Amino acid sequence: MKSATKIDIKSKLTELYEITNETVEVISTLQTAFIYNTSKHLQEYRSKAEAVEKEIRPLSAIIKEAASGEEGMKPYVAVAEHLAKVWRNLGKLYELIDKKISEKVLFSDKAVNETIYLLQRLVEILRPTADLILARNTFLSKYIQESRVNIENMADEYATLHENRLITGECLPLASSVYVGMLGAIKGIAWHTKEIAVVLG
Repeated sequence: MKSATKIDIKSKLTELYEITNETVEVISTLQTAFIYNTSKHLQEYRSKAEAVEKEIRPLSAIIKEAASGEEGMKPYVAVAEHLAKVWRNLGKLYELIDKKISEKVLFSDKAVNETIYLLQRLVEILRPTADLILARNTFLSKYIQESRVNIENMADEYATLHENRLITGECLPLASSVYVGMLGAIKGIAWHTKEIAVVLG
């Protein structure tokens, strides 16, 4: 009976790992839609998001139950909660990219390049975060935490540069609200990813 419980716990951690890996795929999908300014790829996000939403709530409840009798599972309660918030921020990112495409909002070349850069940095911290769920590793945890600081600093720097573009008329107010919203969602994803690294570090 004990070994069956362990196998069940392992399967739940594998599910968390898979959901984290799916965030990488979703960010790549959103990035493609953003770069090519086409909503064709956004449908892929919708179907994945719906599947994850159905999966993550019951999974979180199972992990909470397992944590009450298994000390080693306690950090994973927070992991599931932060992962759900990562997906909430992905939803915001999706909505903003969809708005940009549907309303034909134009970004400056600089804003496009800055957004792509930050989305790539998210991919670079989410991949090792998935690995961290299955194999807790101090070095991976530190890498993710330090990388998140870099993402936040770059996002803040881009926000400042963006203000200057807005003042000089290089950027329109509608584009500004979409861009600033995207920076906020990116920072939110990075922050919750860092929190996963902290509890598993």
